[in-house]
Amino acid sequence: MSFVVSTTKDDAALLRVRLAAGIHLRGLEERAAQVVLVSPEGNVPLNSMAAAILALCDGSRDRAQVVGEVLQKSGNRARSADIVEFLDAAVARGWIQQA
Repeated sequence: MSFVVSTTKDDAALLRVRLAAGIHLRGLEERAAQVVLVSPEGNVPLNSMAAAILALCDGSRDRAQVVGEVLQKSGNRARSADIVEFLDAAVARGWIQQA
């Protein structure tokens, strides 16, 4: 017998996020002009918002916490829908994992 577990958008918001294995950010610690996502497939230059979002994906926060912190740090200039869309895209690209 098997059970199917479905997740809703509310459930997804509670999943902790972290960078996937083999993925790291370069330039974040050095306050470099350009932060780069380094992956086995190649390097991806990030804009400041993408870098801020991915820097928070360390496994200690869930998606809702990441969204909240980015909104707070941006002085609410960012839109939560844009942050969620970026997180979804990052999962689809294999940059972050949810657990």
